[in-house]
Amino acid sequence: MFIYVIAMKKKPIGWLSKGKSVVIMGLDYAGKSSLVNRWTRGVVEKTTTTIGLDIEHVEIKHNKFNLIDLGGQQPFRITIWKTYAQMAQGIIFVFDITDRLRVKESVEWFWKIVEWLREDAPIVFCANKIDLRKEGKKDPAMSLEEIIKTFDLERFSQEEFVQHSFRIFEISAKEGTNVEESMQWIFGRVIGAQEKSKIQGVMIYSIENEELILELPLMKGYDKIKEDANLIDIVEYNSKLFDKSQSTMQYYEQENIDVYVFAREGYICLLVAEKEGEYNSIRIAGQSILSVVNVLDQEGELSTEQLNWVIKESFGA
Repeated sequence: MFIYVIAMKKKPIGWLSKGKSVVIMGLDYAGKSSLVNRWTRGVVEKTTTTIGLDIEHVEIKHNKFNLIDLGGQQPFRITIWKTYAQMAQGIIFVFDITDRLRVKESVEWFWKIVEWLREDAPIVFCANKIDLRKEGKKDPAMSLEEIIKTFDLERFSQEEFVQHSFRIFEISAKEGTNVEESMQWIFGRVIGAQEKSKIQGVMIYSIENEELILELPLMKGYDKIKEDANLIDIVEYNSKLFDKSQSTMQYYEQENIDVYVFAREGYICLLVAEKEGEYNSIRIAGQSILSVVNVLDQEGELSTEQLNWVIKESFGA
């Protein structure tokens, strides 16, 4: 495994490298940064609370990854968690097993994350700080059985969630217990995942500037599809329907394809999908792409090149 680190605070998406993204999430003080330090450096350095997010670039078996450590404070959960969860090819959720006062809050956010994820994203649940377990009734730490029951993790055996590979590890970032095993599991699942995207092409249109800022064919035969389906006409028609503040989705059924149009904060994303494309996956992809467009726009980093590789690499299209 080869790892190199960058200091990143100001322009998060602009610092992503070309590669898949694995996102570390969990409430503040759960031990997310300690887990990263233990795995990437072999030691747990004294950490400060992550403000916003930190990114490390990791190379495993010739595969490049963005390892994104998100701040767990409430303001960051509200503002950036959804965007990065939707971009993720895999999620590492870290839970402090001694934090009984915020268990309900942690459960609520865990299932929000699951709802945001792409259909095939694997999830590893790291029950951290097992080094603080004590013998006897006054043990402040939750047992594995208690965690599974409280978080209702058996739901992952149900049909609704079976598409997600899921595993729970009891770990100690401080002592290193099961850290390597949990990281090998999540990255192995991401590396081995077969792409299931049925998206054939993407268009991004600026309503304010009245121009197409990206057209990205993802499968052979796109040019003929574009002509037969009158995609430009669909984009221009929708650009006249919505003002900059609206957020909506439209669906156009064609003979051999389906066309989805998403509008949000002044931009339109049009997705061309195969007939057998799974609706929820396409919906998440469209919303996620627009989230990235909006963030890049706010950061002053919006460009055709940047959008091109973010869509290809981060969304697995």
